Order: sequence, then structure tokens, then C-alpha cells
Amino acid sequence: MNKIGDHLWTDTGWEVIKSKYAAAQAITEGSNFMIGNGFLGYRGTFAEDGKNEYAACIVTDTWDKADGKWEELSTVPNALWTDVTINGEPFAMAEDVDEFQRKIDLSQGVTSRVVRRRMSDGTQVTIQEEKFASYAKKHTVMMKYTLQTDMPAEITLRTGIDYDVWSINGDHLQGHRSFAHDGGFGVQAKTVTYGDDVVVAETCRFTAPSVELMYEEDDRIGRTYSISTTAGEPLTLEKAMTVYSSNDAANPKEECLRESRELGSYAEEKKRNKGEWAQLWDHYDVVIQNNVIDQVALRFNIYHAIIATPVHKSLPIGARGLSCQAYQGAAFWDQEIYNMPMYLYSNPEIARNILEYRHRTLDGARRKAKRLGYDGAFYAWISGKTGDELCPDFFFEDVLSGRPIRNHFNDWQIHISPDVAYAIKKYNQVTGDQQFMEEYGAEMIFEIARFLASHVVYRPMRQQYEFVRVQGPDEYHENVDNNAFTNYQALFALRAALELLDTLDKQVLDRIVAKVGLRQEEQELWRDIVDRLYVPVPDEEGIIEQFAGYHDLETIIPANKVTERLIREDEYYGYPNGVALWTQCIKQADVIQLFVLHPRLFERSIVEKNYDFYEPRTLHFSSLSPSSYAIVASQIGKVEEAYRNFRRSVMIDLLNTNEAVSGGTFIGGIHTAANGASWQMVVNGFCGLSVSDKTIHLSPKVPKAWDGYAFSIIVQGQTLRIDVTRDTLTVTNRSETPRDMRLNVYGSEVLMKGSDAVVSAVQ
Repeated sequence: MNKIGDHLWTDTGWEVIKSKYAAAQAITEGSNFMIGNGFLGYRGTFAEDGKNEYAACIVTDTWDKADGKWEELSTVPNALWTDVTINGEPFAMAEDVDEFQRKIDLSQGVTSRVVRRRMSDGTQVTIQEEKFASYAKKHTVMMKYTLQTDMPAEITLRTGIDYDVWSINGDHLQGHRSFAHDGGFGVQAKTVTYGDDVVVAETCRFTAPSVELMYEEDDRIGRTYSISTTAGEPLTLEKAMTVYSSNDAANPKEECLRESRELGSYAEEKKRNKGEWAQLWDHYDVVIQNNVIDQVALRFNIYHAIIATPVHKSLPIGARGLSCQAYQGAAFWDQEIYNMPMYLYSNPEIARNILEYRHRTLDGARRKAKRLGYDGAFYAWISGKTGDELCPDFFFEDVLSGRPIRNHFNDWQIHISPDVAYAIKKYNQVTGDQQFMEEYGAEMIFEIARFLASHVVYRPMRQQYEFVRVQGPDEYHENVDNNAFTNYQALFALRAALELLDTLDKQVLDRIVAKVGLRQEEQELWRDIVDRLYVPVPDEEGIIEQFAGYHDLETIIPANKVTERLIREDEYYGYPNGVALWTQCIKQADVIQLFVLHPRLFERSIVEKNYDFYEPRTLHFSSLSPSSYAIVASQIGKVEEAYRNFRRSVMIDLLNTNEAVSGGTFIGGIHTAANGASWQMVVNGFCGLSVSDKTIHLSPKVPKAWDGYAFSIIVQGQTLRIDVTRDTLTVTNRSETPRDMRLNVYGSEVLMKGSDAVVSAVQ
């Protein structure tokens, strides 16, 4: 066994284990040990747990605003609820149990618990519990629950559907109506705001001789089994929970019961699920040589990135996935910048699905732009089902006055739109999917360019265009002008629009131009903006100023010294009067993020100088930040510093290093952007992978803690295997029909002919 913190790792490289129960870790471990499949997320709680232990199953496409303020995904009734009484004494978890182990097997998405406890009468009871969310049948979660006593005992086993589940901002389901079916019970309810039907059904298999009674209470329905046990003889209950809503099917109850009837035994469904996971890991696995802790931590993050991503239809990847309702199950810029790259290079169909979501919500982006007085598409900072803005105007409280603080994430953080354009362009470069560009991408890029042109300000005295009153990735400095990241991303998006005007097939272009009503004078304006847009360039010291006036702010190094100025521990650091606002202390990577997205935009010496300048000024108070610094540190040869940031990033959830509440707002749960970025830190960071002009760029580096790493990518329809050791880079084309590919290895052009491997020394 290997150990870090309270976690154990087996040498398989696939399992995370905890051998000590801690009730105070219920929020964190419920997220870390959760199961899911992109349709639903079932928190890693125990069978007997309820709302006080944060038991919840979060389901996609069930947005509701029960409290009238926060629109979030619903938590649905828990059909796996089960508790047990031994000789009249209820079993309950406690920190002094005789034996405890919980585990998640990342290879097949199975979570389990073994607990042994001596009851007050001396009877020792052992409970084994195992669950998985099926990837073969995505509306279903399966559970196997086994009970054993060391002496004869009278057991009462209650199981059923618990309606009273954890929800952050109100109870989203009302009017629960129970029903019976051949395999068990079910419940149907409606969401409060939109009246969507949600149906949950259980199937239950229990073959031990027992007396069975049905019960129905205000918030629960099910059955009670009364059993006389024999010492050492296990009793096994198998349950399945199936969920549908009216957003999934016209008749969700009928579909729910159909899927329930078609379920096989627990063992059969587990085998099917394992096969599905084997295919998933064929796409996404990154193998690390000779470091099992890093291997498991990386796979843990990739696992959570996978289960957070809806694949059944075009829906957002939530900033906390489906681990809880924090951030409303909605997409931020994280989706395209942190989550999508893994899919872009490993499973392009999912990357396309992510971008199709942005096209499906294009009208919401148009509505937001129009509401704020702009043209085109201003994508929501927090985007749910329709793409309309979900981000509230007020998040935090002013520590001095006690009044709510008006934040401007939702109207000044304009880089979200060019970030979407960036992702579309990169998707096209890596996949060559011109059909997507013609059907969806070009329309989005044109509307984004239109928005940018309506937002930009022309300064006649300077003869240049500028973006004013914006907020970059560093969220502590709002209301700034000419944020470098924003301006460069806007320039990229406008250039992408002009390139499409010049290269699209005329018939296709005419169709899109007519559809969006694009005028000739708009196109001419875009060209003028591209020619005269101000973008901050390195000053005489080689530093790119984060925004106009940044250099005039107070210097505090290291940045965490600013914390000493807090009046209250939970106060907000940023706009309008937080302790970081008038300093150079930044929340997260900003200029550095520019180098992540555009690795060849500046000379290496410039990147080095900016890294050294901004790193000590960065608080890293976002889970997004360490991964960005890891990738850029790799670019400039700071391999061991990159590795330290890699470890910091992949341990964010495992070691619970980020707060669950900020400024009074619950932000717990799994950090899906950091999860997605874990893959990037190896592939785009240590290996230096990027694609431009149909050339694959590689510049591998290996940290001292590893002997090497390996992964697969798909570029232009070709599947390549990349193996890196301390000495050698080997690239092999494993496509069914290999084509010649252009590589650039450490700056030197290499032509890979068909299936011939390319071998190079690692520098």
C-alpha cells in the first residue's frame, strides 16, 4: 500500500482507498467517492445516509428555481436508501467502528464500503456495499448490499425510496405520487418552477427467507424485511434506481419502467458497465511510469472529468459536474478551456457535442447581448439549458457595510465569447471537421465577432480600438481596460471570422451571411478592428501588463501576505473594495493563461520573464490556476516547478485543499475544470503537444519523479500513440489506414510516413 494524507493506493494504479471514517468529511468524500455517467451523479454516501449526510443524486436537464433566486439542477428521490436494525438496535456509522474501508475502483466506476461494528449486545455485524452508475444504461444506478452477523440475530432491513434528499437552494420537486410496479416501487413528482415530470423507480431483489411488509410515510416509500440470521451466513440485497424526466422522454414513467424491466442481475450489469469503462479508458488513460501515487491521482481526476460530461445530448459541463448543485450545473469558460481539450485530442465526437451545446444556446447569447445593448452573441458567464445568463448580480457581502456587493462577472467578463470562438477554431484545426464549421461554427464565430465589434471602443486620439470596463480571468480586478488576455482572445476571434469570410465555399458563406444578416460594412469594420486593435506588448523589461494601470498598483510579494489585511476571514478579496483590488495580487493565472492557449505567440524569453513576474503575485485561489502555471512552466523548462504545480492541482479534491464555502456561498463539490486540466498538464504541458497548420508539435520533458508517460491522441482522424521515457520519444500511428503526418519535435520538422514510428531523443 502507498499512502498520502488519509488515502491509500494499491499498486494497481486504479484504486483510491480510505481506511478511516470521518463524519466531518461528508461533503468532500461524498464528492470524491461519487459515481456517475454524464446523465446523473450519485454522491458517494452510504446506503443508510440521508440529507444530513449530503446524500443526493443530481440529474442533468432538471433545472429549477425553487427558491426564486438560484436556478440549479434538481436532486431526485434516492431509491437506494437502505438501513438495518440488529436485535432492535439501529446500525449507524461511527468513528470507532471495528473496521472500515471505502474504495473507488476507477477502472470501472465502482464505489464500495466494508464496515464491521460490534453492537451493544455483543453482536458483530459486517456490511458490504457496492454501487455503480451504469454507462451501458445511463439512467440507472445499481447497488449490492450484503449483511452478515457473527451470531444468530434478529434483523430488520428497511429499504425504499427516500424523497427527503439534500438540496442547496430549496426542494425542487413537489407533489410526490408513489406507485407500485412488478419489481418494486416508484415515485413521480414535478419541478417547482417549470413543472417538468421526474420519475424514479426502484427494483429490488432479496431472496433470503423473511417477512416482508410495505410501508409508506410522508417522505419515503418501501418495504421492511424481518429476518432471523444464521451466524456467518451473508444476506444480500440487490437494488437498482432508474431515473427519467420529461426532458428525456415524452412519457418518463413508461421509459423508467421499461428500463427497469430490462435490467439484468447486479453481476450482469456490472460486467456490461466494466466493458463500457474499458472503452472509455482506451480513449483517455495517461500512463505514468513508476509513480503509483501520481498515476492514481491523475486517473482520479480523469475519472471525474469523464463522469461530469453529458454525452447523451448537448448539455453543459458544470463547474462542479454532477457532484452537487454548486454553480448550478452550468458551464463557464472552464468548459471550453479546461474540459474540452482532453476530448478534442482523445474523443473528438464529445468535443463536437460540447460545441454543439454552444450553438444550441446561441439564441441565449444573442438575448444577453441585446439586453446589455450589444449586437451578436455575448455568451453567458454561467450558462444552463437555454444559454441565458444564470449568474446573479450579487454574490458576496461587503465586510464594512454588510450590504450585498454587485459583482460584474455576468456583464464585464466578456472573454467568454472569444473563448468559445477559440475552441471552435482549435476544434477545426485538430479534427479537420469542416462540416461542423459550415453547419455551426462559422455562424457562432460571426456572431461573436459581431458582439466584439459592438463592444470595442475606438479612441480617435490614439487611432486604435480598445476594450474597456472588462474583467479578465483574474476575477479580483474588475472594471479594467485592455486586459491582455481579453484583447488577444478578441483579436484571435476576429481573425478567425475574417479567415472564414475569405476561405469558406461561396455558396456556404452566402447561406450563413444571409442567415445572420451580416452586412458588408460589418465585415469592413472587423478588418479595421483587426488592423488597429490595441494589444499589450512586452515592455522594455519584457513584461506584458495584465491590464492598463496594473503596474501602478501596490506590489505585495508573496501575494499571500495580502491575507493579513482581511477584517473577516470569509470576506471577498476583489471588487469593489477587497484587500487585493488595489494591489498586484491576482486570484489566478491571467497573462499566464494567454501562454497556455497560444504557446507560440511569444518568444520563450518573454514567457519566462512573465512567468517569473506573475507567479509570486498569484494567490492561486482558484482551482484553475495551478494547472495553468504547470503547463507554462513546462513550456519554459521549469520541469520540477511544473511538477509541483501538477501535484498541487491533482490533489485539490483528493486532499480537500479548496474551501467549500466562499463569502457565504457554497462552492463545494468536485472541481471539474481542475479534473480536465490534469490531462492537459501531462499532454500539453510535459509533452508540449499542440497542433497548428496541420503540424503536431511535441517537446517532451520528464519530471524526476517519473520514468516516463504514454497516451494516445487523435489528430485529423489519425490515432497516434505517444510514449515518452527519460531518453526517448516514440510516436506510432495506430490508425487502421495510416497517413503521413507532419511533426515538429523540439522545433525540427519531421515527416512521419504511414505506420513508420518516429523516434527522437528526449532533450
